Amino acid sequence: MAEKKNAHTTVRNANATAKSTATKAKKTAEKAKDTASEAGTTAKNTVAGAAQTAHVAADKAQVAAGKAVATGRGVAAQAPEKAAAAAGTAWMTIKARKILAVVTGAGAAAAGATVVILRQRAARRRRPLARLTGGRLGA
Repeated sequence: MAEKKNAHTTVRNANATAKSTATKAKKTAEKAKDTASEAGTTAKNTVAGAAQTAHVAADKAQVAAGKAVATGRGVAAQAPEKAAAAAGTAWMTIKARKILAVVTGAGAAAAGATVVILRQRAARRRRPLARLTGGRLGA
């Protein structure tokens, strides 16, 4: 009878353990199902967010391309004008080279004459002893 009691207890314990294990497995399955559901939702949200981000990036790229095209058109339109202005300036310089040479020469001559005159005036102001000693005595 002891063996029957032990066998009966063993079966009962096995049933209890099986129930407990089944309950734990059921809870784990539910958690896995919830986690999978959350992962699916997160994936859907991530895909939607990525699509939105890609759309915004495409819009920004289109705007930047439009600005670049407008800038290129402006530069292309201004290039001939700038070239014409530079050519005009160069032509005026070539045409006026004689006048520029005369003016430059006259300016240099005037500056040289001014230096000579100022040097002579400075020498006249000194007294004879200062002139002999180079300004060291008799200043």
